[in-house]
Amino acid sequence: MRILRIKNYEKYQNHRAKDPRWVKLYRSVLTDHAFLKLDPTSRYIYIGLLILASETGNSIVNDVTYLCHRLAIPAPQLDLKPLICSGLIVASLRTIQRQKSASETETETETETETETEKSRVDSADAPTLKVVSKPKAVKRPLPTDFTFDDRSKQMAEGRGLNVHAELSAFKDRNLATGATYIDWQAAFRNWLRNAVKFAAKGGR
Repeated sequence: MRILRIKNYEKYQNHRAKDPRWVKLYRSVLTDHAFLKLDPTSRYIYIGLLILASETGNSIVNDVTYLCHRLAIPAPQLDLKPLICSGLIVASLRTIQRQKSASETETETETETETETEKSRVDSADAPTLKVVSKPKAVKRPLPTDFTFDDRSKQMAEGRGLNVHAELSAFKDRNLATGATYIDWQAAFRNWLRNAVKFAAKGGR
């Protein structure tokens, strides 16, 4: 069974109750480099996972259907790779082994194997110690049905005097028509915006 763990959860949450009604969110998260590099959706997912960790003893089932239901988020937006790569969460594989004792009663032992190789990272002054895990292999995906521009793309469009909504519509039409696939659709849209003025000057894309 695949599970997710919040890095250093036990050190910084230290709840006495098994099922606490609250979690601690340190102010230092607003200065934590790994957290600030995340997009708003990934930040929301991290805080949601922090709450789920309080319910599960920091052993969150890594299942898309379960996580989408608990976090109230569409499946296309549930991307754990940024959180894993930043070291804020760790993906593990838990194996339950059943062994029979002399009295024929079954006992269970649990072993956990980290599926990601951890690399050390610099700690912030008063934030949890975080480590960066090896980056999963990137996979190209078709255009998500609910794809839209983020704040960075909006600012880029405004800075170039472009109508971001019109550019988004043209971007979607082109990529749906061609069946294009990308690893990072936000990055693909930013490239589209960078080329928009140049192509417009030539009379089209």
